[in-house]
Amino acid sequence: MKKRAASFLLAILAVVSLILPALAETSGETFEEVPAESPEIEEVSSAIVLDGEPVQAVEYEMRGGVCYVTVSSFVSMLDMEAMVEEEDGMVSVNASTVIGVVPAENAASAEAEAAAESESPEDSAGTAAPEAPAEDAGAGEVADYAAANVETADLCLTAAAGASYFVANGRYLYVDGGLVWLDGRVAAPVRQLARVFNLTVDYDAATGQVLLGHREGEQPYLASGEDAYNSETMLWLSRIIHAESGNQPLEGKIAVGNVVMNRVRNPKFPNTLYDVLFQKNQFSPASSGSIYREPNAESVVAAKLVLDGAQVVPEALFFNGAGARSYASRNRAYVTTIGDHDFYK
Repeated sequence: MKKRAASFLLAILAVVSLILPALAETSGETFEEVPAESPEIEEVSSAIVLDGEPVQAVEYEMRGGVCYVTVSSFVSMLDMEAMVEEEDGMVSVNASTVIGVVPAENAASAEAEAAAESESPEDSAGTAAPEAPAEDAGAGEVADYAAANVETADLCLTAAAGASYFVANGRYLYVDGGLVWLDGRVAAPVRQLARVFNLTVDYDAATGQVLLGHREGEQPYLASGEDAYNSETMLWLSRIIHAESGNQPLEGKIAVGNVVMNRVRNPKFPNTLYDVLFQKNQFSPASSGSIYREPNAESVVAAKLVLDGAQVVPEALFFNGAGARSYASRNRAYVTTIGDHDFYK
């Protein structure tokens, strides 16, 4: 019995010894022929890309889905020679870019032609019009442009941490959530700073990169408020904001301005600001005369913010005193309450 059991065990061991090498050999062939694939993950070198090139020096941070960048690093990325001063939570920027130059010889020729067309080639002091300076081969560009008529574009920007807007060339740019601190510096949303430099902005969800680009033929800086804000629009918008919400927080003032401008754009209302304000039975300050009062400073700021795109209630077309019964409260969809006003769409 013991001999028979031993023989059976030896037979099993012999079979196993033949199978294991075969399994091992097959297994080896399998891994060699179908290697495990490990997809390569492209490393993002920078979250900010300018004109197709990653930028390393910009200080940024994502907050609530918004890319904040420090004002100083953003400006330096675009203009290393810009004057940037930052102290006590306030940053100021001054920059200038040459956008046009009339060579000295052309400028002199123009003066000579103007003098020739006048009754006398001499000025009031009896001196002849200046001639174009002789070219000096060794002077180079300095001689050519010494008397050049140089045209520049200028930038003046101020921003303060905690503020709800910043100012660039007299333009008031709203920051929902306010400007923030980032590593001890003032930071703003990249989209708003891009506006200052007339840059395009896009976002690549696959890489998590913000894509910035210069527009061909565009001016280097945002147009001034003097050029951008229509004086009549500013007058009436700031007046109605003051009359309706002069004692309200800035957000409430902006909301009133939004309602007015939303109506101007809505086909169910008149298509001019003046006609919207003086439409019968709509804005009580128009009938009471309080609309003619001088607006306070913050109402003027609110008007500029609205005209530059600030949106607090983008769909609202009506408002009334908080809790008051009115046509809007009975018939329109409630949006929100800001300060002493309820807003409806």
